[in-house]
Amino acid sequence: MSVTTTPPFGGSQPRVPILGLAGFMGSGKTTIGTLLARQLAWRFVDLDDRIEASAGLPIPQIFERLGEPAFRQMEADQLRAALGRASELKESTVLALGGGTYAQPGCPDFLRAAGVVVLWLDAPIEVLLARCMTMTGRPLFRDEASFGALYALRLPSYQLADHRVDSSGEPTQVVAEILRRGIVASGGNAAHLVVEKPWP
Repeated sequence: MSVTTTPPFGGSQPRVPILGLAGFMGSGKTTIGTLLARQLAWRFVDLDDRIEASAGLPIPQIFERLGEPAFRQMEADQLRAALGRASELKESTVLALGGGTYAQPGCPDFLRAAGVVVLWLDAPIEVLLARCMTMTGRPLFRDEASFGALYALRLPSYQLADHRVDSSGEPTQVVAEILRRGIVASGGNAAHLVVEKPWP
């Protein structure tokens, strides 16, 4: 499989309510996103799942066989496709980004232009590390030192998010906090997303 020369992020999509979940590996994007979408009766999309389905390979094998640049191109392609589908079908969507998606050059601006509100699921690095120690399928997780270095590299990008919520607690508690904060608000018959900057 070859990597195209398409710019990873560019253009925008017509706007529908889309909440993007950003955060480091182990922050709970898939678990919390699934629960939140169920509570809202929104569609849930996991970007990593879409990449695996498109490639016919699990993410660790994509990294091993094709390399990270190929993975990042697939990631950008699937992100555009997910936004396009949500717009075409007028589907309010909770979108779990990959751990490194929001840290890719141009991605925050691309999502902002597309009207995606981004929520950073944050947790102390010790919590993230403990969670990842029990997980498989993390191609960029090698050891504690590299884990910390990668976290530090991505942190400034996460801080660009529209909202931040502590995700170190139980997933149901995190979802309750997101709803309590009014990040997803009701406007007439349609839900909309609130941009709240700066966050504490």
